[in-house]
Amino acid sequence: MTPSEKITKKAQTPKARNYGPIPVDTIFKYLGIELEEGEVVLSAKAQIHAARRHPEDFSRCLPYLQRVISTPDYIGDDFKNENKIELISLIPELGNGLLIALSIQRDSSGNYHIASFYPVSFAKITNRCGKGYLKSVPKK
Repeated sequence: MTPSEKITKKAQTPKARNYGPIPVDTIFKYLGIELEEGEVVLSAKAQIHAARRHPEDFSRCLPYLQRVISTPDYIGDDFKNENKIELISLIPELGNGLLIALSIQRDSSGNYHIASFYPVSFAKITNRCGKGYLKSVPKK
C-alpha cells in the first residue's frame, strides 16, 4: 500500500504539517495583497483531499512544499477561487513545476492553509504568465 493510499483511509488521520511563515513581503510585492504574518499549515483534511485528487503525485510532491512556500518562482492570484493565491516553483526532481493553492484568509489560530498542491507543466506556467495570471519572482 502506497503512502497516498494509506492516507485516504478514514482510520488513518494524518497530523497537520507546519511549513513556516507565509511570504508576506513577496505576496505584497508581486500581488499587492497585504497579509498579516502567520504560519502555513497543511491540515489533515487537505492531506486527505490531495491524496485522493492526486494519488500518484501526493508522496512525490510533499517533500517540496517548504521550498515552494519559502522561495516561489511564480506567484499568482487564483481568480477562479476567491481568497486563494498560487505559489509555484520549478522542481527539477519532479520534472515539472509544483503549484500550491494557498488560502489567504487566516484561521482562528492565525494560520494560512494549503488548499491543494499538484505538479504543473512548464507550458502551463508559461501560458499563465503570458496571460498575466502569474508573475515571475526573480531569485535574489
